[in-house]
Amino acid sequence: MRVQWTHGYASAPSGFARCTHGFGEILAGMQPAACDLIMRECFEATETRSVLDPFAGGGTTLVCAQTLGWRAVGADVSPLACFVSANRNWRASEEEVEVMLESARTVTDRAGTREEKDGANDEDASDVPRSWRAVRDALREYLASDAFVGAPRVAEGLWFCMSVALQRTQKSQNKRRHKGKSKGKRGGGGDDASRVNAETFLKTVEEYANRLEQFREECAKHAGAPAPPASIHNVDVRKFKLSAEDKVDAVLTSCPYPAVYDYLSFARKVRAGSGAVVPSSASFSARSGPTSSYVNTVVPGDRNWPAGWTEGEIGSRRALRSDPYAFKDVWQREQEEWLAVVADSLTPRGRAAIMVGDGANIDTRASIVAAAAKFALREVAGCTMKLTTTTEEGRVYNQARTEHLILFDRA
Repeated sequence: MRVQWTHGYASAPSGFARCTHGFGEILAGMQPAACDLIMRECFEATETRSVLDPFAGGGTTLVCAQTLGWRAVGADVSPLACFVSANRNWRASEEEVEVMLESARTVTDRAGTREEKDGANDEDASDVPRSWRAVRDALREYLASDAFVGAPRVAEGLWFCMSVALQRTQKSQNKRRHKGKSKGKRGGGGDDASRVNAETFLKTVEEYANRLEQFREECAKHAGAPAPPASIHNVDVRKFKLSAEDKVDAVLTSCPYPAVYDYLSFARKVRAGSGAVVPSSASFSARSGPTSSYVNTVVPGDRNWPAGWTEGEIGSRRALRSDPYAFKDVWQREQEEWLAVVADSLTPRGRAAIMVGDGANIDTRASIVAAAAKFALREVAGCTMKLTTTTEEGRVYNQARTEHLILFDRA
Protein backbone atom coordinates (compact mmCIF):
# COMPACT_ATOMS: atom_id res chain seq x y z
CA MET A 1 0.00 0.00 0.00
CA ARG A 2 2.89 2.37 0.62
CA VAL A 3 4.13 1.71 -2.92
CA GLN A 4 0.62 2.41 -4.25
CA TRP A 5 0.44 5.72 -2.41
CA THR A 6 4.00 6.80 -3.16
CA HIS A 7 4.03 6.25 -6.91
CA GLY A 8 0.42 6.43 -8.09
CA TYR A 9 -1.21 3.90 -10.38
CA ALA A 10 0.11 4.91 -13.81
CA SER A 11 3.86 5.05 -13.23
CA ALA A 12 6.50 2.39 -12.67
CA PRO A 13 9.11 3.13 -9.98
CA SER A 14 12.81 3.10 -10.77
CA GLY A 15 14.15 -0.43 -11.10
CA PHE A 16 10.78 -1.92 -11.98
CA ALA A 17 10.19 -3.02 -15.58
CA ARG A 18 7.73 -0.64 -17.26
CA CYS A 19 6.58 -3.16 -19.86
CA THR A 20 3.29 -1.77 -21.22
CA HIS A 21 2.06 -0.39 -17.88
CA GLY A 22 0.37 2.98 -18.19
CA PHE A 23 0.39 3.04 -21.99
CA GLY A 24 -3.07 4.25 -22.96
CA GLU A 25 -5.09 6.19 -20.41
CA ILE A 26 -8.02 4.80 -18.49
CA LEU A 27 -9.82 6.14 -15.44
CA ALA A 28 -8.33 3.99 -12.67
CA GLY A 29 -5.95 1.14 -12.00
CA MET A 30 -3.46 -0.51 -9.67
CA GLN A 31 0.15 0.58 -9.24
CA PRO A 32 2.27 -1.95 -11.22
CA ALA A 33 4.96 -2.41 -8.57
CA ALA A 34 2.33 -2.74 -5.83
CA CYS A 35 0.55 -5.34 -7.95
CA ASP A 36 3.78 -7.29 -8.43
CA LEU A 37 4.58 -7.18 -4.71
CA ILE A 38 1.11 -8.46 -3.78
CA MET A 39 1.52 -11.38 -6.15
CA ARG A 40 4.94 -12.31 -4.81
CA GLU A 41 4.21 -11.77 -1.11
CA CYS A 42 0.59 -12.95 -0.85
CA PHE A 43 0.26 -15.59 -3.55
CA GLU A 44 3.57 -17.04 -4.73
CA ALA A 45 4.22 -19.08 -1.56
CA THR A 46 0.91 -20.87 -2.16
CA GLU A 47 2.14 -22.17 -5.54
CA THR A 48 -0.17 -19.90 -7.48
CA ARG A 49 -0.17 -20.49 -11.23
CA SER A 50 -3.26 -18.59 -12.34
CA VAL A 51 -5.01 -15.34 -11.45
CA LEU A 52 -8.27 -13.55 -12.21
CA ASP A 53 -8.85 -9.80 -12.13
CA PRO A 54 -12.65 -9.23 -12.21
CA PHE A 55 -12.14 -5.46 -12.64
CA ALA A 56 -9.17 -5.67 -14.99
CA GLY A 57 -9.08 -2.03 -16.08
CA GLY A 58 -5.94 -1.45 -18.13
CA GLY A 59 -4.66 -4.96 -17.43
CA THR A 60 -1.96 -4.31 -14.82
CA THR A 61 -2.68 -7.56 -12.98
CA LEU A 62 -2.64 -9.52 -16.23
CA VAL A 63 0.70 -8.08 -17.38
CA CYS A 64 2.34 -8.73 -14.01
CA ALA A 65 0.97 -12.27 -13.88
CA GLN A 66 2.41 -13.18 -17.27
CA THR A 67 5.87 -11.95 -16.27
CA LEU A 68 5.67 -14.52 -13.45
CA GLY A 69 4.58 -17.26 -15.85
CA TRP A 70 0.98 -17.37 -14.58
CA ARG A 71 -2.20 -17.82 -16.60
CA ALA A 72 -4.12 -14.53 -16.45
CA VAL A 73 -7.86 -13.92 -16.87
CA GLY A 74 -9.48 -10.49 -16.85
CA ALA A 75 -13.01 -9.15 -17.02
CA ASP A 76 -14.22 -5.58 -17.24
CA VAL A 77 -17.53 -3.92 -18.05
CA SER A 78 -15.87 -1.04 -19.91
CA PRO A 79 -15.16 -1.47 -23.64
CA LEU A 80 -12.41 1.15 -23.31
CA ALA A 81 -10.69 -0.75 -20.50
CA CYS A 82 -10.77 -3.98 -22.51
CA PHE A 83 -9.41 -2.17 -25.58
CA VAL A 84 -6.49 -0.75 -23.58
CA SER A 85 -5.92 -3.99 -21.66
CA ALA A 86 -5.89 -6.16 -24.78
CA ASN A 87 -3.25 -3.94 -26.37
CA ARG A 88 -1.13 -3.75 -23.24
CA ASN A 89 -1.23 -7.55 -23.03
CA TRP A 90 -0.30 -8.21 -26.66
CA ARG A 91 2.70 -10.53 -26.68
CA ALA A 92 3.87 -9.40 -30.09
CA SER A 93 6.61 -11.29 -31.90
CA GLU A 94 9.75 -9.55 -33.15
CA GLU A 95 8.41 -9.78 -36.69
CA GLU A 96 5.07 -8.23 -35.73
CA VAL A 97 6.82 -5.36 -33.95
CA GLU A 98 9.05 -4.71 -36.97
CA VAL A 99 6.08 -4.73 -39.37
CA MET A 100 4.25 -2.29 -37.10
CA LEU A 101 7.24 0.07 -36.99
CA GLU A 102 7.79 -0.04 -40.74
CA SER A 103 4.09 0.57 -41.33
CA ALA A 104 4.14 3.58 -39.03
CA ARG A 105 7.12 5.07 -40.87
CA THR A 106 5.34 4.63 -44.20
CA VAL A 107 2.14 6.18 -42.87
CA THR A 108 4.06 9.14 -41.45
CA ASP A 109 5.77 9.76 -44.80
CA ARG A 110 2.46 9.55 -46.66
CA ALA A 111 0.72 11.85 -44.20
CA GLY A 112 3.40 14.47 -44.83
CA THR A 113 2.46 14.62 -48.52
CA ARG A 114 -1.27 15.05 -47.90
CA GLU A 115 -3.04 18.36 -47.69
CA GLU A 116 -5.23 19.12 -44.71
CA LYS A 117 -8.34 19.41 -46.88
CA ASP A 118 -7.97 15.86 -48.23
CA GLY A 119 -10.20 14.32 -45.57
CA ALA A 120 -12.45 17.32 -44.95
CA ASN A 121 -15.49 15.88 -46.70
CA ASP A 122 -15.43 12.46 -45.05
CA GLU A 123 -18.69 11.55 -43.39
CA ASP A 124 -16.89 11.27 -40.04
CA ALA A 125 -14.38 14.07 -40.53
CA SER A 126 -15.98 16.19 -37.83
CA ASP A 127 -15.27 13.42 -35.31
CA VAL A 128 -11.52 13.93 -35.66
CA PRO A 129 -9.52 17.11 -35.00
CA ARG A 130 -8.65 18.74 -38.32
CA SER A 131 -4.91 18.46 -37.75
CA TRP A 132 -5.22 14.67 -37.32
CA ARG A 133 -7.13 13.91 -40.53
CA ALA A 134 -4.05 13.59 -42.74
CA VAL A 135 -2.37 10.91 -40.64
CA ARG A 136 -5.66 9.16 -39.92
CA ASP A 137 -6.52 8.96 -43.60
CA ALA A 138 -3.00 7.90 -44.50
CA LEU A 139 -3.23 5.05 -42.00
CA ARG A 140 -6.64 3.98 -43.29
CA GLU A 141 -5.51 3.93 -46.88
CA TYR A 142 -2.26 2.12 -46.12
CA LEU A 143 -3.93 -0.64 -44.10
CA ALA A 144 -6.47 -1.15 -46.90
CA SER A 145 -3.78 -1.35 -49.58
CA ASP A 146 -1.80 -4.34 -50.86
CA ALA A 147 1.34 -2.69 -49.48
CA PHE A 148 0.36 -3.62 -45.93
CA VAL A 149 1.64 -7.13 -45.19
CA GLY A 150 0.81 -7.35 -41.48
CA ALA A 151 -1.86 -9.37 -39.73
CA PRO A 152 -5.08 -7.79 -38.39
CA ARG A 153 -3.48 -7.78 -34.93
CA VAL A 154 -0.74 -5.45 -36.19
CA ALA A 155 -3.35 -3.16 -37.72
CA GLU A 156 -5.19 -3.02 -34.42
CA GLY A 157 -1.95 -2.08 -32.65
CA LEU A 158 -1.49 0.82 -35.07
CA TRP A 159 -5.03 2.07 -34.44
CA PHE A 160 -4.41 1.78 -30.71
CA CYS A 161 -1.31 3.96 -31.04
CA MET A 162 -3.28 6.46 -33.10
CA SER A 163 -5.89 6.68 -30.36
CA VAL A 164 -3.21 7.07 -27.65
CA ALA A 165 -1.35 9.75 -29.62
CA LEU A 166 -4.52 11.76 -30.16
CA GLN A 167 -5.49 11.45 -26.51
CA ARG A 168 -2.06 12.67 -25.42
CA THR A 169 -2.02 15.71 -27.70
CA GLN A 170 -5.50 16.77 -26.68
CA LYS A 171 -4.58 16.48 -23.01
CA SER A 172 -1.38 18.46 -23.60
CA GLN A 173 -3.24 21.19 -25.48
CA ASN A 174 -5.76 21.52 -22.66
CA LYS A 175 -2.94 22.00 -20.15
CA ARG A 176 -1.30 24.72 -22.27
CA ARG A 177 -4.42 26.82 -22.67
CA HIS A 178 -4.34 30.02 -20.67
CA LYS A 179 -7.15 30.60 -18.24
CA GLY A 180 -9.85 32.86 -19.61
CA LYS A 181 -9.09 32.11 -23.24
CA SER A 182 -11.67 30.44 -25.41
CA LYS A 183 -10.85 27.01 -26.76
CA GLY A 184 -11.21 28.10 -30.33
CA LYS A 185 -11.61 25.62 -33.17
CA ARG A 186 -11.03 22.03 -32.22
CA GLY A 187 -7.85 20.58 -33.67
CA GLY A 188 -6.77 23.60 -35.71
CA GLY A 189 -3.22 24.52 -36.58
CA GLY A 190 -2.87 23.93 -40.31
CA ASP A 191 -0.30 21.92 -42.21
CA ASP A 192 2.42 22.40 -39.59
CA ALA A 193 0.19 20.88 -36.91
CA SER A 194 -0.63 17.97 -39.23
CA ARG A 195 3.05 17.24 -39.75
CA VAL A 196 3.76 17.49 -36.02
CA ASN A 197 0.91 15.08 -35.30
CA ALA A 198 2.23 12.62 -37.88
CA GLU A 199 5.57 12.66 -36.08
CA THR A 200 3.77 12.27 -32.75
CA PHE A 201 2.03 9.18 -34.11
CA LEU A 202 5.36 7.67 -35.17
CA LYS A 203 6.96 8.40 -31.79
CA THR A 204 3.98 6.81 -30.05
CA VAL A 205 4.35 3.65 -32.15
CA GLU A 206 8.08 3.57 -31.40
CA GLU A 207 7.41 3.85 -27.66
CA TYR A 208 4.75 1.13 -27.85
CA ALA A 209 7.12 -1.15 -29.77
CA ASN A 210 9.79 -0.66 -27.12
CA ARG A 211 7.29 -1.44 -24.36
CA LEU A 212 6.07 -4.58 -26.16
CA GLU A 213 9.64 -5.82 -26.54
CA GLN A 214 10.31 -5.28 -22.85
CA PHE A 215 7.09 -7.11 -21.96
CA ARG A 216 8.10 -10.07 -24.14
CA GLU A 217 11.58 -10.14 -22.57
CA GLU A 218 10.19 -10.05 -19.02
CA CYS A 219 7.86 -12.94 -19.82
CA ALA A 220 10.82 -14.93 -21.22
CA LYS A 221 12.82 -14.52 -17.98
CA HIS A 222 10.52 -16.92 -16.18
CA ALA A 223 12.24 -20.30 -15.76
CA GLY A 224 9.22 -22.44 -16.58
CA ALA A 225 7.04 -22.62 -19.65
CA PRO A 226 5.76 -19.23 -20.81
CA ALA A 227 2.30 -18.22 -19.67
CA PRO A 228 -0.49 -18.43 -22.23
CA PRO A 229 -1.76 -15.09 -23.60
CA ALA A 230 -4.12 -13.30 -21.24
CA SER A 231 -7.82 -14.01 -21.63
CA ILE A 232 -9.84 -10.76 -21.51
CA HIS A 233 -13.63 -10.56 -21.37
CA ASN A 234 -15.74 -7.43 -21.89
CA VAL A 235 -18.54 -8.32 -19.49
CA ASP A 236 -20.22 -7.31 -16.25
CA VAL A 237 -18.34 -9.52 -13.79
CA ARG A 238 -21.61 -10.48 -12.10
CA LYS A 239 -22.50 -12.35 -15.30
CA PHE A 240 -19.08 -13.95 -15.65
CA LYS A 241 -18.41 -17.62 -14.92
CA LEU A 242 -15.30 -19.75 -15.32
CA SER A 243 -15.61 -23.40 -16.24
CA ALA A 244 -14.43 -26.01 -13.74
CA GLU A 245 -11.15 -26.57 -15.60
CA ASP A 246 -10.46 -22.82 -15.88
CA LYS A 247 -10.84 -21.90 -12.20
CA VAL A 248 -7.94 -19.88 -10.80
CA ASP A 249 -5.62 -20.10 -7.80
CA ALA A 250 -5.86 -16.40 -6.97
CA VAL A 251 -7.87 -13.24 -7.51
CA LEU A 252 -6.25 -9.80 -7.42
CA THR A 253 -8.21 -6.66 -8.15
CA SER A 254 -8.84 -3.03 -7.35
CA CYS A 255 -12.63 -2.99 -7.33
CA PRO A 256 -14.88 0.08 -7.78
CA TYR A 257 -14.85 2.65 -5.02
CA PRO A 258 -18.35 3.81 -3.95
CA ALA A 259 -19.55 6.90 -5.83
CA VAL A 260 -16.02 8.03 -6.74
CA TYR A 261 -16.31 8.09 -10.54
CA ASP A 262 -18.51 7.32 -13.54
CA TYR A 263 -16.51 4.62 -15.27
CA LEU A 264 -18.65 4.06 -18.37
CA SER A 265 -19.25 7.77 -18.86
CA PHE A 266 -15.47 8.22 -19.10
CA ALA A 267 -15.28 5.39 -21.65
CA ARG A 268 -17.92 7.07 -23.81
CA LYS A 269 -16.11 10.40 -23.55
CA VAL A 270 -12.80 8.88 -24.72
CA ARG A 271 -14.48 6.95 -27.57
CA ALA A 272 -16.28 10.07 -28.75
CA GLY A 273 -13.08 12.10 -28.44
CA SER A 274 -11.05 9.70 -30.57
CA GLY A 275 -13.92 9.63 -33.05
CA ALA A 276 -13.06 8.04 -36.36
CA VAL A 277 -9.41 7.59 -35.39
CA VAL A 278 -10.54 4.10 -34.46
CA PRO A 279 -12.33 2.71 -37.55
CA SER A 280 -15.80 1.25 -37.66
CA SER A 281 -15.66 0.01 -41.25
CA ALA A 282 -16.99 -3.33 -42.44
CA SER A 283 -13.47 -4.70 -42.75
CA PHE A 284 -13.06 -4.43 -38.99
CA SER A 285 -16.61 -5.30 -37.94
CA ALA A 286 -16.15 -8.99 -38.71
CA ARG A 287 -13.27 -9.29 -36.23
CA SER A 288 -13.89 -11.10 -32.99
CA GLY A 289 -12.07 -10.66 -29.72
CA PRO A 290 -12.18 -8.59 -26.55
CA THR A 291 -11.73 -5.21 -28.26
CA SER A 292 -14.44 -5.58 -30.90
CA SER A 293 -17.12 -3.76 -28.91
CA TYR A 294 -14.80 -0.74 -28.71
CA VAL A 295 -13.41 -0.88 -32.23
CA ASN A 296 -16.75 -1.50 -33.91
CA THR A 297 -18.95 0.92 -32.00
CA VAL A 298 -19.99 3.94 -34.06
CA VAL A 299 -20.19 7.07 -31.93
CA PRO A 300 -23.89 8.01 -31.91
CA GLY A 301 -24.99 11.47 -32.93
CA ASP A 302 -27.28 11.56 -29.91
CA ARG A 303 -27.00 10.04 -26.44
CA ASN A 304 -28.29 6.63 -27.48
CA TRP A 305 -25.21 4.49 -26.92
CA PRO A 306 -25.45 0.69 -27.08
CA ALA A 307 -26.27 -1.06 -23.81
CA GLY A 308 -22.69 -2.32 -23.43
CA TRP A 309 -21.59 1.29 -22.96
CA THR A 310 -24.24 2.27 -20.40
CA GLU A 311 -25.12 -0.77 -18.26
CA GLY A 312 -23.41 -2.92 -15.64
CA GLU A 313 -21.34 -0.38 -13.72
CA ILE A 314 -21.04 -0.93 -9.97
CA GLY A 315 -21.10 1.94 -7.46
CA SER A 316 -21.09 4.85 -9.90
CA ARG A 317 -21.22 8.45 -8.76
CA ARG A 318 -24.27 8.89 -10.97
CA ALA A 319 -26.08 6.16 -9.00
CA LEU A 320 -25.52 8.09 -5.78
CA ARG A 321 -26.86 11.28 -7.34
CA SER A 322 -29.93 9.56 -8.74
CA ASP A 323 -30.97 7.94 -5.44
CA PRO A 324 -28.76 8.84 -2.46
CA TYR A 325 -31.02 7.14 0.08
CA ALA A 326 -30.91 3.75 -1.63
CA PHE A 327 -27.22 3.86 -2.58
CA LYS A 328 -25.77 2.12 0.49
CA ASP A 329 -28.12 -0.87 0.27
CA VAL A 330 -27.61 -1.18 -3.48
CA TRP A 331 -23.84 -0.98 -2.97
CA GLN A 332 -23.86 -3.81 -0.42
CA ARG A 333 -25.96 -6.02 -2.68
CA GLU A 334 -23.57 -5.39 -5.57
CA GLN A 335 -20.59 -6.40 -3.40
CA GLU A 336 -22.28 -9.68 -2.60
CA GLU A 337 -23.01 -10.30 -6.29
CA TRP A 338 -19.46 -9.89 -7.53
CA LEU A 339 -17.84 -11.59 -4.54
CA ALA A 340 -20.04 -14.62 -5.21
CA VAL A 341 -18.34 -14.80 -8.62
CA VAL A 342 -14.91 -14.48 -7.00
CA ALA A 343 -15.62 -17.35 -4.62
CA ASP A 344 -16.95 -19.50 -7.46
CA SER A 345 -13.88 -18.76 -9.62
CA LEU A 346 -11.32 -19.86 -7.02
CA THR A 347 -9.90 -23.33 -6.58
CA PRO A 348 -10.13 -24.80 -3.05
CA ARG A 349 -7.83 -22.87 -0.68
CA GLY A 350 -7.39 -20.19 -3.32
CA ARG A 351 -6.68 -16.62 -2.24
CA ALA A 352 -8.12 -13.22 -3.12
CA ALA A 353 -6.51 -9.81 -2.53
CA ILE A 354 -8.76 -6.79 -2.92
CA MET A 355 -7.71 -3.14 -2.95
CA VAL A 356 -10.51 -0.64 -2.36
CA GLY A 357 -11.05 2.90 -1.11
CA ASP A 358 -13.81 4.49 0.95
CA GLY A 359 -16.46 6.77 -0.46
CA ALA A 360 -20.03 7.96 0.11
CA ASN A 361 -19.53 7.55 3.88
CA ILE A 362 -19.07 3.79 3.43
CA ASP A 363 -16.34 1.85 5.24
CA THR A 364 -15.52 -0.39 2.31
CA ARG A 365 -13.31 -2.74 4.29
CA ALA A 366 -16.17 -3.63 6.63
CA SER A 367 -18.56 -3.78 3.68
CA ILE A 368 -16.44 -6.19 1.63
CA VAL A 369 -15.48 -8.40 4.60
CA ALA A 370 -19.15 -8.81 5.49
CA ALA A 371 -20.12 -9.62 1.90
CA ALA A 372 -17.22 -12.03 1.41
CA ALA A 373 -18.07 -13.99 4.55
CA LYS A 374 -21.35 -15.06 2.94
CA PHE A 375 -19.39 -17.05 0.34
CA ALA A 376 -16.84 -18.76 2.58
CA LEU A 377 -14.15 -16.16 1.90
CA ARG A 378 -12.27 -15.74 5.17
CA GLU A 379 -10.31 -12.58 5.96
CA VAL A 380 -6.67 -13.58 6.51
CA ALA A 381 -5.02 -10.17 6.75
CA GLY A 382 -5.48 -6.57 5.80
CA CYS A 383 -4.16 -3.06 6.12
CA THR A 384 -5.58 0.44 5.90
CA MET A 385 -3.85 3.58 4.72
CA LYS A 386 -5.17 7.01 5.67
CA LEU A 387 -3.81 10.53 5.92
CA THR A 388 -5.49 12.81 8.43
CA THR A 389 -4.93 16.30 9.77
CA THR A 390 -6.07 17.81 13.05
CA THR A 391 -7.10 21.45 13.02
CA GLU A 392 -6.44 23.94 15.82
CA GLU A 393 -10.02 23.38 16.94
CA GLY A 394 -9.30 19.65 17.33
CA ARG A 395 -11.26 18.50 14.30
CA VAL A 396 -9.84 15.61 12.32
CA TYR A 397 -10.35 15.38 8.58
CA ASN A 398 -8.95 13.22 5.78
CA GLN A 399 -6.35 14.73 3.48
CA ALA A 400 -6.56 11.74 1.14
CA ARG A 401 -9.01 8.97 0.45
CA THR A 402 -8.74 6.09 2.92
CA GLU A 403 -7.76 2.87 1.14
CA HIS A 404 -7.59 -0.77 2.18
CA LEU A 405 -5.90 -3.98 1.04
CA ILE A 406 -7.70 -7.13 2.23
CA LEU A 407 -6.50 -10.73 1.82
CA PHE A 408 -8.99 -13.62 1.83
CA ASP A 409 -8.74 -17.33 1.43
CA ARG A 410 -11.45 -19.74 0.28
CA ALA A 411 -12.42 -22.47 2.68
